[in-house]
Amino acid sequence: MAIVIQKSQLKKALEQPSFAKAPTSPAPASKPEAKAAGSRFASIKIRKGGKAEIHSKPDVPEKPKKFANVVIRKAQKGSSGLESFVPGKTFGIDDALTRYAIKSVIGEGGTGRVVLARDQMLDMDVAIKILSPRLVRDETALASLKAEVRITLGLIHKHILRVYNLERSGNNYLVVMEYLKGRSVAQLMDEVRGGMSPEFVVSAISLVADALDYAHRHHVLHLDLTPGNIFLTDDGLIKVIDFGIARFADAASASDDFIVGTPVFMSPEQIRGDALEVTTDVYSLGVLTLQMLTGKLIASSETPLEKLATEPHPPVTGLPDPVAAVIEKATAFSPSDRYESTGAFAAALAAAYGIDPE
Repeated sequence: MAIVIQKSQLKKALEQPSFAKAPTSPAPASKPEAKAAGSRFASIKIRKGGKAEIHSKPDVPEKPKKFANVVIRKAQKGSSGLESFVPGKTFGIDDALTRYAIKSVIGEGGTGRVVLARDQMLDMDVAIKILSPRLVRDETALASLKAEVRITLGLIHKHILRVYNLERSGNNYLVVMEYLKGRSVAQLMDEVRGGMSPEFVVSAISLVADALDYAHRHHVLHLDLTPGNIFLTDDGLIKVIDFGIARFADAASASDDFIVGTPVFMSPEQIRGDALEVTTDVYSLGVLTLQMLTGKLIASSETPLEKLATEPHPPVTGLPDPVAAVIEKATAFSPSDRYESTGAFAAALAAAYGIDPE
């Protein structure tokens, strides 16, 4: 889940002597465990035109703990400006119309609340993200939001969640999107022990990378690649969600001294607030892949934010050497040491396993 990070407090922490200099290259990796965890993986298959087959093991792994760091500020319930958007509420553009009827709340994070609603004009279900009012606080921020939504509307790809429109209800701005039936990768991982099958991961990451490369060609970074933002529909289709929203949120928060993201999945340069390139999404995709394969995060959930920003992560273990090397390269501390594209990373992952993603 994306959270809000205060830049000024992080900057002060990074100016402390122990964090004054960031290393230019990752720490040498120790020899990873020889035996892969593949024998314990659950089987999940992506079927073309059919339903996904999921065979889970009964034990549920312990969920990662939340980051305990003072520079992270979480939205306070009761003060988000989203309280009126609840099941049973009907609203439309400027509340002059009653087009959308909220059916349920799907989730809530650093950028706003997501609800399932009925479009009563088109008689269809849609997902709507009601953006946090703090992200659209002036004309400059509103112009940035409109620009990001225009770009996202142009992302027409079978593995990217469709965005239909940007609308307004009173003082709230809403991004109307297609509603997907299925489960996120985060939900799927809750049902398996130790990780997913390499066949599923290689196939899924290949499709995610194809979507990301497409977006990157259109000059759009994702910036919040997490298991919660990768979705497997009931008919077995992989979808990447929340394109452009994290990017907008980060831009909108810049003058407000905050960054939006999920720390352990963020590249060091993203945490520091540096200029970002395609390689920041490569890093996040590498972290996501490791978690899907092993059920483990690339760094402890207790790692201080300033350490994530200034030091390489611990060596990757629990995977065959060729696979661990691919993950290490994707998540290298220096952006220049990573794969140049998410597609190149996905291809290297498939080659390391000897699996044809098709």
